[in-house]
Amino acid sequence: MAEQATSASVQRAFDLIERVQRSGRDGATLAELAGAVPMAKSTTLRYLATLVQLRVLERDERGRFRLGLKLVELAGGRLGNDDLASVAEPLLRQLVILSGETVHLGVPSGAHMVYIAKVESPQAIRLVSRIGSRVPMYSSAMGKALLARLAPERRSELLGRLEPRTPKTIVDARALAAELEETRKRGFSIDDEENETGVRCVGAVVLATGGEPLGAVSVSGPAGRLGLRRCRDLAPELIEATREIARRLGHSPATDGDLAEGVATTNPGRRGG
Repeated sequence: MAEQATSASVQRAFDLIERVQRSGRDGATLAELAGAVPMAKSTTLRYLATLVQLRVLERDERGRFRLGLKLVELAGGRLGNDDLASVAEPLLRQLVILSGETVHLGVPSGAHMVYIAKVESPQAIRLVSRIGSRVPMYSSAMGKALLARLAPERRSELLGRLEPRTPKTIVDARALAAELEETRKRGFSIDDEENETGVRCVGAVVLATGGEPLGAVSVSGPAGRLGLRRCRDLAPELIEATREIARRLGHSPATDGDLAEGVATTNPGRRGG
């Protein structure tokens, strides 16, 4: 198929939206946004005014721009129709009852995992995370569970340079490869405060019939409450939950042998992994 013409205006608008998203809760000023995109300040303001009018962005009393409710509405409609999230939700709830901790479902997006479903822990002290958040694959339990199913060359394409998220993040390529091999053999991954200090997670992958990773599930909690032994104790139930998700989607469940073989397709943390 011949390459289709694209709109530079749409690209610039999305560049602004992504820049606002990266600014976090504090948002970004007009000056910050104008300096981040190749447009004049007046042009940037015109784009921003349009995005605010469409409720894609909001502008607070300090003049800072943040993501607007329209994106939440659009994402909610998309996720509400997502078979994986819909099928997984009752099983995520069962895992919360079993573990007492927060459970996430994520799917791959480039070198990151994106949360598409979450069930909160009933505990008073619990994780701060939200649907749509992204976490790096290499530092999260969900991401490592999925990476362990990929051929080494595919992993290399995704990962690039490994940046430390915490003092415990594995940033040595050989050490990470060894960790992923161990994850592949045992069928579950552990984020030992590698994505966020004070938070530990255990994760397992959801596999299609042919072994392709569809997503991953993680149980996440404060490291003082979710110890390494507890992670290992929860792993069999977590693995069974991911197999049941696959079954309910119409895929043949992975066998222990399947879990021990990588496919050419994607250490025991307050944001979950």
